[in-house]
Order: sequence, then C-alpha cells, then structure tokens
Amino acid sequence: MIKQFYQPEYMLRKHKKLGELPSAKEAYGRMLKMALPSTIEALLGGLTSFVDMIMVSSVGITAVTAVGITTQPRMIILMLFLALNTGVTALIARRKGENDAKRANRVLMQALLICFILAIIMTAIGIVTARPLLRFAGAGEDFIDDSIVYYRIITAGTVFGVLTMTINAAQRGAGNTKIAMTTSLISNVVNVFFNFLLIKGRLGFPALGVKGAAIATVIGMVAAFLAACYSLRRATFIYFDIKGLKKFDLSIIKSIANISGNAALEELCFRFGFFMYNKIVAELGTIDYGTHLVCMQIMNLSTYIGAGLGTGTTALVGQTLGEKRSDLSMLYIKIGRRMAIIISVVLSAVFIFGGKMLMGLFTDDSVIIENGRYVLLIMALSTFCINTQIVHSGSLRGAGDVKFVATMALISVAVIRPLFSYIMVYPLQLGLIGAWLGLLADQFVRSFSGMLRIKSGKWAKIHI
Repeated sequence: MIKQFYQPEYMLRKHKKLGELPSAKEAYGRMLKMALPSTIEALLGGLTSFVDMIMVSSVGITAVTAVGITTQPRMIILMLFLALNTGVTALIARRKGENDAKRANRVLMQALLICFILAIIMTAIGIVTARPLLRFAGAGEDFIDDSIVYYRIITAGTVFGVLTMTINAAQRGAGNTKIAMTTSLISNVVNVFFNFLLIKGRLGFPALGVKGAAIATVIGMVAAFLAACYSLRRATFIYFDIKGLKKFDLSIIKSIANISGNAALEELCFRFGFFMYNKIVAELGTIDYGTHLVCMQIMNLSTYIGAGLGTGTTALVGQTLGEKRSDLSMLYIKIGRRMAIIISVVLSAVFIFGGKMLMGLFTDDSVIIENGRYVLLIMALSTFCINTQIVHSGSLRGAGDVKFVATMALISVAVIRPLFSYIMVYPLQLGLIGAWLGLLADQFVRSFSGMLRIKSGKWAKIHI
C-alpha cells in the first residue's frame, strides 16, 4: 500500500491523463534533480546570516542582536528583487518548456537592466535611512550603532547580491539549479574565511567585530556575482546577450510586471507582517529577543530545505505547463508535498530531541537555551505547515497564479500573524511563546488555503 501511494498512476488516479506518465523513479528523479541543488543553494544562502550570527556570538549576545535586528530592514530592500525574480523564473521556465531560448534570454537581459537600476536607487535609500529604520525595527541603544554599521555595509554590496539573484533565478527557470548552488557555495566559503580573519582579527588583520562580519559578507557577494556571470556562456540555454541591455523592451517588461507586480505585493505584505511581528518581539527585551533571533535562525535554516522543493516545483510546474501537460504539473506538486512532509517529520524530531544542542551553537546563556527549547517545541509543529506552504506557493507561482498567493500573504502574514501574536503576547501575557503561536497560525492558514487552491485546478488555466 505504501509503495502504491508514491506511484504516479496512484497520485493522478482522479485526474485526466494527457499523455504517457513517467515511472516513479523518473518522476522522483526529475524532482530531486531540480530540488536538491536548490535545497543546497537555499541552505547555503541562509548560512550567510547563520554563520555571521554564530561567529559574532564570540563577541557577545549584543553583537548577535545587532546583526539579527537588521534582517527585516534588509529584506525590505530585497523584496522588489525577490518579486522580480519570481517573474523571471516563471517566464523562463515557460519558455524552456516551449524550447524558446531567444525569448528566454530577452527576459533575462531586461530583468538584469531593471535590477541594476533599482539596486542603485534602493542602496542609496537604505544607507540614508539606516538609523531611523533600525530604530523603528526595535534596535536598542546598547546595540543600535553596531546595527547601523552592519546594515550600511551590507546594503552597499546589494547590487552584487541582487544581480546574482536574478541570474540564478533565470538559471533555475531553465532547470540549471546546480549553478545557483555553486554561486551560494562560493559566497559562503569566502564569507566564512573573511569572517575568521576580520571578526576577531587573525593573521595580521584588524579585529573589526560586527563590521568585519559585514565586510566579509560583501566580499562573498562579489565572489558569487563573478561566478554567476561566468555561468552565462553561449553554450548554455541561458547566456549573456549585451544587445538586450541597450534598450527597454516594453512587451517583456509588461510580462515580467504581470507576475512580479503581484509577487511584489506578496513581498510587501511579507515585509510589513514580518516587520511588525519582529517589532512586537523586540519590545519584550534583549533576552527574549535574543532567544527569538536564535530560534528564527534555526527555523530559517530548516525551511531552506522546503524552499528547495518550492523552487523545484516552481520550475517543473512552469516547464510542464509550457509542454501542455497540466497532469504532470499536478504530479510534481503532489511529489513535492509528499517530500515536504517526510522532511518535516525528520526536522520535528531534531527540534524536539536536539533543542538544547541547537541553542548551544549560539550561546552558553542558560536562560536563553531553556527559553529556546520551549520555542523549538512549537517549531516542531510549525515545520509541517511551513514546508507544505512553501511547496504550494511555489507551485502556484510556477503556474503564474501569483494573485492568489499575494492575497493570502496579505491576509495571513500582514494581518493574522501580527494581530494574533499581539493578542497572545500582551493581553494573554504569553510572552515569546505567544509570538510563536502567532507564527504557527499564519503558516497553517497559508498551507491550507494553498492546498484548496491547487485542488480547484484554476491555476492550470492561466496563460503567461
């Protein structure tokens, strides 16, 4: 019975077959080929902040807090580019399914042009508004100066990071997920190396603390950008075509905007919701907020595994819809969901039984470790909702159904999470535990609504 459960024929028993189905080995193999490099890429991408926090923890909990408080303000700057890249991946995946390399590369070149212009503007805004933005985010007087230094240096390197993100998004859409994985690996290796040299001052380098961690991250961004540029060789489906950078192509920009505009709304909802949620927790005090930041790093690192599956389903849904095989799109959605559940079971066991060890990676403070262990119990339950939600959202984005995803983000992330968290934290006085119950509520709503939307089949009729 278990074996049958994972067979393509069984998973599509209620759906019309539009052609020959792959074997279970072929189907899961194709998903793993797409998802595994994306998972590693996501893990490596998340490791940048994760490693920075671990390595600056040697300076003290104040340094950890200074780095952590910058996360949401940094994501505010990045949200436009994340939205842009949603459209890039979906459009290029569809063009890949149609085997139209020329149109795919026109999309990439226009995206890079837009990305560069926006990066310069957002960098300038981020540097100028650093202090009021971080103060509003909840930065305390004991660490705001370190936060500003870290934030401004990271922001200055944004242009390299976002151009790399756009190239990687295009490569993922084309099915070249190993390229994005490689650039992330290079970025992390370089980041760790220079963290080692600059945070504590080794091999003759100055001890720069939080500032050193920021400089190391930017150097890693530059290295990743150079690697991403190298991937754009003529021998590949995606390549660099300078002619596409000479002028704006309004038809392509419109196609990108049709998807990315709704994705931008989704990201705006995310950032607003996360920002307000973060502010609620920050006001609980340095100890609770420090505990929260450590737990968020653990959760983020675990969700990157699900993010790989989400990226894989985005590309596969886009490609199979381009091939006029909506039945295969549904197959890969169900495969992604099954794999997400299996991963969540493993992660939950780690959170329940290895909580003390995980918290101990960041701090030796017994209060923070003990508080974190209780948070990780909630995280063990949340991980099922988080990973299935990521797969559902990735699938719908691949189909171009970004309006629905954006709407649910507005309802769930921007309203349910901060409102529910506020009620649990303050009127009910549950403190940090209440904030994490708010996060659980948000993830459950998005996972369940995504499942219902996929079941409706409306996403398969969208043309992009």
